[in-house]
Amino acid sequence: MMSNEEWERKMDFLLNQQARFDAEMYELKAAQAASEKKLDRTADMLSSYATILFEAFKITDAEIKELKDSQKLTDEALRKLITRFDRHLSKDHPGLEN
Repeated sequence: MMSNEEWERKMDFLLNQQARFDAEMYELKAAQAASEKKLDRTADMLSSYATILFEAFKITDAEIKELKDSQKLTDEALRKLITRFDRHLSKDHPGLEN
């Protein structure tokens, strides 16, 4: 059987352990709340970045389409010019054509 003194020491030990546990649990909850806030802010930022990137890709796609259309017109005009130049060379300078 335990003496009163031993019993009190064990009770003090258990109460101290419980108090330490409660304090650490409080710290963990506070840290978790802070982490959740940071995670929410990060999620909001990522969502904003995704929206910005999506809009940028739409703009880039439109600009690429414009460039492709412009390149087609340039290629067509250049082919016509080369054809006219070749005709000019063959008429005015026989033997110089390709």
